[in-house]
Amino acid sequence: MQRGEVSIGLAGLGLHGQRYADHLLHGDVPGARLVAVCRRRPERAATWAAKHGLRLYSSIEELVEAPGIDALVAVLPPSLHARAIALAVAAGRPLLVEKPAASTAHAARQALELCRARAISVMVAQTLRFDATVVALRQALGSIGEIHAISVSQRFEPTTREWIDREDEGGLVFNTGIHGIDLMQHLTGSRVVQARGLSRRVRTRVTEDLFAAALRLEPGGILATLDNSRACGARSCRIEVAGGDGQLVGDLVRGILWRLEGRERQAMPVGPPVATCAAALAAFTAALRDDRPLPIPLEQGVAAVEGAELIQQALEPEE
Repeated sequence: MQRGEVSIGLAGLGLHGQRYADHLLHGDVPGARLVAVCRRRPERAATWAAKHGLRLYSSIEELVEAPGIDALVAVLPPSLHARAIALAVAAGRPLLVEKPAASTAHAARQALELCRARAISVMVAQTLRFDATVVALRQALGSIGEIHAISVSQRFEPTTREWIDREDEGGLVFNTGIHGIDLMQHLTGSRVVQARGLSRRVRTRVTEDLFAAALRLEPGGILATLDNSRACGARSCRIEVAGGDGQLVGDLVRGILWRLEGRERQAMPVGPPVATCAAALAAFTAALRDDRPLPIPLEQGVAAVEGAELIQQALEPEE
């Protein structure tokens, strides 16, 4: 793509999709302009779209074929992501798709085969990679020696989005646990190959909203723990990475990073807070404008989905 402004078509205007739209409309993404959106019930967005001069469509099928669009962004329930990828590939348009790339490993691998066959660029919005604490932690990994253990723990308030408690949308592992899986694989360069775990339904009725898993990542024989709760009255996200020469401990919600060695604790510099959705959009559009590889290609999104499926299949529900 020649350097210049990238015209974006956005599929999905739910709670999270609106965040993407707002970043694009408020000028938070250099070199990108939102020109069209789609919503299954367009009447709910008609006034808003007209106010911002946006073309409004009722389906992603219409959106991908619309004129004057350089690239697509899909922020949909997970079960629709593989379909969005297939449509973007068929239309020959680059796509930024929210995590997870699909709601099953099979669907994710099929989507990847389509992309490879048509050589269409797809990036997965694993947005926590852009978090300032994660960036600082990754830069400091060389100070702790060879990694042998990693832990990610996340807590969230209960969601109001009813579709998350549908079995075909993947449950907590696919919707929020996917963040931890991707971060583990991103920070270690290894992949989840073995999982054991437990799960519970605290507030949900169909899918888990609490799980804890013990994992093995290869290469390296790295042992890991991953736990998530979406039934908590608070929010937190902790990452711990242990190496032969020390340990890094990060708190993503508070923007804090420490390096531990023996009994000593050293505060590490962390940059200012980052709007991670805007950062993902900026990385996507900059790569397109500069004709560079996308920073989180679909292959890495598929690896995260495969890890999520391993964990989900290993979870023992409460009796």
